[in-house]
Amino acid sequence: MNKIKKTIEYGLYLLVFLLPWQTRLILHAGEINGGYFEYGTISLYAVDLLLLFLIFIFGCQKIIEIKNNPENIKIKRIWYLLAGLEIFIIISIFNSSDKWLAVYSYLRFLLGIGIFLLITSANYNRLKLYYSFIAGIFIEASYAIWQFIFQTSLANKWLGLAVHDPKVLGTSVVETSAGIRWLRTYGSLDHPNILGGYLCFGVLILIILGIQKLFINQRIKNNNYNYIFLLFYYFILVLIFTALFFTFSRAAWISLLVGLLVLFIILIYQKDYLAQKIFLKNILFLGIVFFLLFNQYNQLVLTRISDDTRLEQKSNIERLESFSVAKKIIRNNILFGTGIGNYELAVKDEVNANQPSWYYQPVHNFYLLIFSEIGIFGGLCIIIIFWEILILAWKQKGEKRVIFVTFLAGLACLGLVDHWLWSLHFGVLLFWLILGIIYDNYLNF
Repeated sequence: MNKIKKTIEYGLYLLVFLLPWQTRLILHAGEINGGYFEYGTISLYAVDLLLLFLIFIFGCQKIIEIKNNPENIKIKRIWYLLAGLEIFIIISIFNSSDKWLAVYSYLRFLLGIGIFLLITSANYNRLKLYYSFIAGIFIEASYAIWQFIFQTSLANKWLGLAVHDPKVLGTSVVETSAGIRWLRTYGSLDHPNILGGYLCFGVLILIILGIQKLFINQRIKNNNYNYIFLLFYYFILVLIFTALFFTFSRAAWISLLVGLLVLFIILIYQKDYLAQKIFLKNILFLGIVFFLLFNQYNQLVLTRISDDTRLEQKSNIERLESFSVAKKIIRNNILFGTGIGNYELAVKDEVNANQPSWYYQPVHNFYLLIFSEIGIFGGLCIIIIFWEILILAWKQKGEKRVIFVTFLAGLACLGLVDHWLWSLHFGVLLFWLILGIIYDNYLNF
């Protein structure tokens, strides 16, 4: 049993570290109107195999424990809510136009639930898990900065890396008024917005660990240890924040600001003056880093937050149009949705059938996409799950762990302005990982 527990523990650390790497076997390439369609592509990812293995041996462990102590079986309310969400997802499959794609999306959802189960139920060192999470983000951030400096990316099928050339149409870039195209950093992920959201949680967890763990070392008399730890901490924080800057993801920037604001409000509410002091030191430090980066790349930042250039106008118009389309799809499929993973096909069938494949994108709103695909009841399940986890986190008001409400604020905000937490493989796993970290906030640092 101890060997099983150790295998699960270190397997979890490895899973969290490898999560952003997109090595996959494409089982069926999606296609719409003769063009490649990523959201209709069915793939088996390398991290899926590791996750399935961990779920299997964890299930074996639980069966043995239940057999030995059947009276210890306790089901928390969150699992009834998740079961309700799953029921409405299953119902939506029967309403889908591409049932194989819907089944694949359902299985992807189950993988997300699997990682939530492991994070909230397995035995492991929480701090080591966060260090593994940060280590994975550190690699991504380093590669992302390299991409921006050299304005290119590597291609490697074994690592799931694709080439991104700013000269090629369709690549995510910042285009200045002079027509100069700057590559936005992707890391190993599918889009700069996805990398930005990932890095956003990296900054938040670093600051939280700084408050919870790092500066508690002030009580340690070994000052040399403190100085080395501080240098290492700020080096990683600068690296991740710089990579986040180079994604030029407005959604990630806004989510980080919201998360930091909520964190500060909670610290004020708790009257934790030492934590407030530490937090403000971090914000001042990041402010200096932002000033230096903005001073060098102010034209790119101003381009992203303005509506003056062709690409920014096009992006804003497409987002607004996608909201209108989503409202129509929801009205037409109000009860049980279009079927999980079938939103883009519904747009083709119900709104516009004659566009090129790249036109069919999910609506840039996590909540609208869920209501569209699994109907009003499934959407309400997600909102209730968010509320349930918020209440459970807030009940820890006597301890600093309550600041994991910060993660929920960042997650909720990110969902308002993007869809990948529901529509893409990495997003689904990251969503349930973060939700599991928030729910499992009885931590011992």
